[in-house]
Amino acid sequence: MTPPDRLISHEDQSDRSYEQAAEAAKARLRTAGDVPGATVDQQLALVDQLASFDLGRFLLVNRGLDAYWTHRLVTYEPGTLQRGEVSDLEYQIFEHMPAVLATRERFGIFRREVQTMLKPGIALASVPGGLMGDLLLLDYTACPDATLLGVDLDQRALDGALVLATERGLAQRLSLRHEDAWSMDLNANADVLTSNGLNIYEPDDERVIALYRKFFDALKPDGRLVTSFLTPPPMLSPESPWDMSAVTPALLALQHLLFVRILEAKWSALRTQAQTRAQLEHAGFTDLVFIDDRARMFPTVIARKPS
Repeated sequence: MTPPDRLISHEDQSDRSYEQAAEAAKARLRTAGDVPGATVDQQLALVDQLASFDLGRFLLVNRGLDAYWTHRLVTYEPGTLQRGEVSDLEYQIFEHMPAVLATRERFGIFRREVQTMLKPGIALASVPGGLMGDLLLLDYTACPDATLLGVDLDQRALDGALVLATERGLAQRLSLRHEDAWSMDLNANADVLTSNGLNIYEPDDERVIALYRKFFDALKPDGRLVTSFLTPPPMLSPESPWDMSAVTPALLALQHLLFVRILEAKWSALRTQAQTRAQLEHAGFTDLVFIDDRARMFPTVIARKPS
């Protein structure tokens, strides 16, 4: 099991400067040399661009996203940044990067699907909660007695969720637990549980099944899990579902160069629909429904705990 003091999506490296991280990345890239489509100098220039804006600096140090930056990316309104006013790389990440567009679309799918599940007295949980935008941004007019629970190992995420809940007038309905997802025990109290962002950082399939079992145990009979997973690109799997007509090849190349080669991002646990189906069914779930984003990079899956 993951020790309760270890975050797998990002690291608490507040004592390490982005300058140090940038220099370490540059040293590694110089040693590795040119790659198809990018010289060493071009790669080093991307590192410099990353070091020029807040998200880039965070990625250099942490190689993953925390609750704050995930929320910023999925709730970002296209057109907010203007080309020429920010670095080209920052503009491309927020406005056009395929993986970012897919996760933003995934966020919208979560909210749309959970909104239809709301009913009076419903108990909703989010693990890992992050800032809980998937639940806190819903309309609870028809179910004023709904209760919300967020579980996260990152205390800063829980603090951010409380701030957002207060802004939304939902703080009185919200409970927060500082706990590791693999160690939690929600005692079958949730009607709906949402989860995004753990399985994509966990390469061990058995641990992912164990995580799904925890979700299963957290749900009431006939409860629903709403989760997601990253699918492999065609270059890595013949079973890749990616719709290449929905993405720009140049942006895919930039994305691969940035996240895989330069940042060595931690969200690298990719799975096919068949693998995810098998894992969820192994954990006890039935009646799986898959909902794709346009590019089929970051599908949503809804699964039911039998009554």
